[in-house]
Amino acid sequence: MDGQATTASFGPVTVRERIQAMDVLRGFALLGIALMNVEFFSRPLSDVGAGVPGGLSGADLWASWIIHTFVRGKFWTIFSILFGMGFAVMLLRARQSDRAFVPAYLRRALALACFGLIHGILLWAGDILLSYATCAVLLMLVLFGRPWQGVAVAVAIGAAALLLKLPPLGGFVALLALAGLVGFYLRRRGQTDARTLRAGLALYLLPALLLVIASAVAMTIPQSGQAPTSERAQAMELRLAEHQRNTDREAQVMSAGTYAEAVAFRAGQFMHEQVEQAGFMVLVLGLFLLGMWLVQSGAMVHPERHLALFRRLAWIALPIGAALVVSSSLVATRYAPLQNDRQWQLAMGLQLLGNLPMALGYIGVIVLALRHPGGRRGLGWLAPAGRMALTNYIGQSVLGTLFFYGYGLGHWGMPRAQQVLYVLAVFALQVALSRWWLARFRFGPLEWLWRWATYGRRPAMRGAAG
Repeated sequence: MDGQATTASFGPVTVRERIQAMDVLRGFALLGIALMNVEFFSRPLSDVGAGVPGGLSGADLWASWIIHTFVRGKFWTIFSILFGMGFAVMLLRARQSDRAFVPAYLRRALALACFGLIHGILLWAGDILLSYATCAVLLMLVLFGRPWQGVAVAVAIGAAALLLKLPPLGGFVALLALAGLVGFYLRRRGQTDARTLRAGLALYLLPALLLVIASAVAMTIPQSGQAPTSERAQAMELRLAEHQRNTDREAQVMSAGTYAEAVAFRAGQFMHEQVEQAGFMVLVLGLFLLGMWLVQSGAMVHPERHLALFRRLAWIALPIGAALVVSSSLVATRYAPLQNDRQWQLAMGLQLLGNLPMALGYIGVIVLALRHPGGRRGLGWLAPAGRMALTNYIGQSVLGTLFFYGYGLGHWGMPRAQQVLYVLAVFALQVALSRWWLARFRFGPLEWLWRWATYGRRPAMRGAAG
């Protein structure tokens, strides 16, 4: 890789260099992610793509519908954009000081991958950190690697998978090749902010648009014209039966199994899920680039100079995204295999398409609100939780695994409305603890370890962060 500054070293960002809006947004994203994730501490994770459970009524139905419509997919999108912002801030500081970036960031990604593996196997298999670490390396390839490097690695992995009979890795091979092509596009005539923006939007929106178009076309074909052959129908039934067995097994282990049984189950489930994450990583890579653009363009560094952009996000992007997502919910909110496959595909395409403008709209609303004293007072309490985002994200899983699973307090199957109350209580506790901790220490515990791994020297922990 050809990084532009790879000779000296640099250290963690200081308090005065922090962008306050990013901390508030991280805290906001943490709350939304907790509202979404809590369902799958109390329900099989293999049902994550099944939508709103059947048989709900009253407060549980309303809680499920509201979260499905206004939370699902929006907050990991915000978190991914924030990750790209953090990358850009670190890169900007390295370039300004003419110091090393690539080695430090590769160590940062490796440490994040370790956190993800530990989290996904020991606590909760729905971890997103390992995917983020993988995409961070891909982003390095896009920005600093030569285009042929991505293609060469893709060919090598594909050949190894064939020769060694490894699990299907075609998605990762395609992802590496795509990263090489994106890198070629960005640097063909010199990287610009406009190219970064276009690449990020294309990586996210093109798959979503293709899904919507394909499912809309399928909806126009009479059902009789799509009747599966007997062999295909039998194969579909076998897949559904296997999925149901896995779901039942997960429910049994998580609701009544020992911790050792749960860890063994999670290890297999987690690694199987990672092999199938290539499509998701395309979206994440696009969001990383969008986050980079928001910093490199100056929008997040000097928001007062870009108020028109944030107003467009709040007043145009947010309503457009909401319209798409509500349309998705009107098409379908629950997947019924072999009954509403085409409707569900269209619903998911519309939701995926609407998630990005809604997430950007949420960002716009918060940035604009922080321009006013009332907004800073009303939202500033989120910042301490956001500054300890890694600690709090994994902390939510520590509490969740002890509270919901059979080897803990055994609240598996908690009604959805009660889950919301649980999340609000846990998040309030995390905000209070974050404020207390940061009044005494510079970093959260896991943030401190992460910085140590990144910069190769132990950061000073004592002293208020201010």
